[in-house]
Amino acid sequence: MAQGSGNISKGNGLQRVLRMFIWVVAIAYFPVMMSFIAVEKSDLVCSSYEAKICNESDDIMITREQLRNIVRQTWPDIEGKPYSEMNLHEMEQTIERLPVVKNCEIYTTPGGKLHVEVLQREPVMHVFTSASSFYMDKEQYRVVAQRDMQANAVVVNGHVNSALDSSDLVELCLFIRGDSFWRSQIEQIYVTEKHEYILVPRVGDHIIEFGGIEDMETKFENLYTLYHKGWQPHEWNLYKKINLKYKGQVICTKRS
Repeated sequence: MAQGSGNISKGNGLQRVLRMFIWVVAIAYFPVMMSFIAVEKSDLVCSSYEAKICNESDDIMITREQLRNIVRQTWPDIEGKPYSEMNLHEMEQTIERLPVVKNCEIYTTPGGKLHVEVLQREPVMHVFTSASSFYMDKEQYRVVAQRDMQANAVVVNGHVNSALDSSDLVELCLFIRGDSFWRSQIEQIYVTEKHEYILVPRVGDHIIEFGGIEDMETKFENLYTLYHKGWQPHEWNLYKKINLKYKGQVICTKRS
């Protein structure tokens, strides 16, 4: 038994020595490899570049081709330029100054390809005032509207200047945007002087007096029930107004 225990101890000892040897080799090898990588990276040049919109959707604030053109115009000599002469962090900051860009990441791959990836801002509303037209995202960041932007955001108008300082309007637009039915049905929000909301649907010749956002989910549930169970298809154009302002009530006003 004693001899067997000695063999086990000797075996464990050899394993410990082997492990220590592996660690010594690894520690010695690591700085050598890093030096090779550093030398290789310093000699690496930009062979090509790729532009990517990470959150591409039906809401187009910037296209991949537009991003690629911006890179080409901002850094016209980028292809063939050594990476040792580039500051990728400063390049990211330059792209992030574009109003439509929320975040930018730029990195390289071993073959020398430069990758420019951005997150575009996602507007929740398209605001029209007497003086301007702009998109606004959930952080209430404003982007001046351009002709080539194709964001499917609900239109907001009326007495909007002071209402934009409130998170209520953003919350209402986010709710509409987050539901496929309401996103396709509600096309406009009119803000009254009292900061109450009137919704204008795409289908049906009526308006919806929504009031404020208190009990918002219940109001939309009641409206959904009216659309799908209360009205027959031919009745959608018989009413001029739906009032949801009063708790637990849906008041419909027929055309005279």
